[in-house]
Amino acid sequence: MNNARRFIVFLTTSVLVTNVYGEILKKVYLDSKQNVHIVDDHGRDTRITNKGNANHLKLAPDGETVAWLAMNTWTAEGDDGPGSEELIIYRNGKRNSIKCTPFIRDYWFWMNGTQIAIDCGARHFAGREILYDTRTMRELSSFDEAKVPLEKRPDWSDADN
Repeated sequence: MNNARRFIVFLTTSVLVTNVYGEILKKVYLDSKQNVHIVDDHGRDTRITNKGNANHLKLAPDGETVAWLAMNTWTAEGDDGPGSEELIIYRNGKRNSIKCTPFIRDYWFWMNGTQIAIDCGARHFAGREILYDTRTMRELSSFDEAKVPLEKRPDWSDADN
């Protein structure tokens, strides 16, 4: 293969990779079997899970990151339903996860989706809030809810913000 042809193959492959992982996601949803689907800005609908245990699916405001809770198949005594110890983060075609026990009670995006926060703890007691970078999955900040009064918590702690 001559150099010009190699360059065209390289360029075409590069454009395809950019289109697959560089798309802005417009919509995410769970199908009837609790599998995650993403819809990109070209209208392509892709199922990205097959275990049927996804719940609380969210799309980041920037359209680059999707997150969901991987629900347990078991229920602890006294619980009203299964919980989750794992948050799955899907970004640029790759999955990462955050695990926390006993449960991830809630999660939310921060800074337009470049960061994600979790509320981890038991069902009815104070827990721990932790902030992560969605690109590196590095922990950025955390605090114990029992030790920090509401009025002194960082801005990222407010899930409604």
